Amino acid sequence: MSRVHRLVDRRLAKALVVFQAIMIPVAAVLAWLIQDAIAAKSAAWGALVCCLASAYFAWQAFRSSGARASRQILNNMYLGLIGKFVIVVVGLILILTNVSPVSMVAVLGGFMLVQAMSWVVPFCLAKRNA
Repeated sequence: MSRVHRLVDRRLAKALVVFQAIMIPVAAVLAWLIQDAIAAKSAAWGALVCCLASAYFAWQAFRSSGARASRQILNNMYLGLIGKFVIVVVGLILILTNVSPVSMVAVLGGFMLVQAMSWVVPFCLAKRNA
């Protein structure tokens, strides 16, 4: 029996958002072990911003499906990318202006750790499905 391949597969996007959400406390614990509680809080905020932006993109990009909706899927991806960019910029500005004290290095470290899941998760899932 052959496997059915969908044109739009939402499973990877869902798995990515779940793994990114799991990495929020991991980023905080790593920052706490490396530095202190301020760094842990800052890393958690940075990780949260990245996770929220990715979740918005996944939701927006995969709202439509089907071969006839290809133009709508492309438009949704563009809207998702714009929204993700806005969430990241506004989120980082809000952290810088409202969270005190804040370690910007930890914020960016938490952000990058969660963003790295975008590269790690597809490889892990591809290996598992192979």
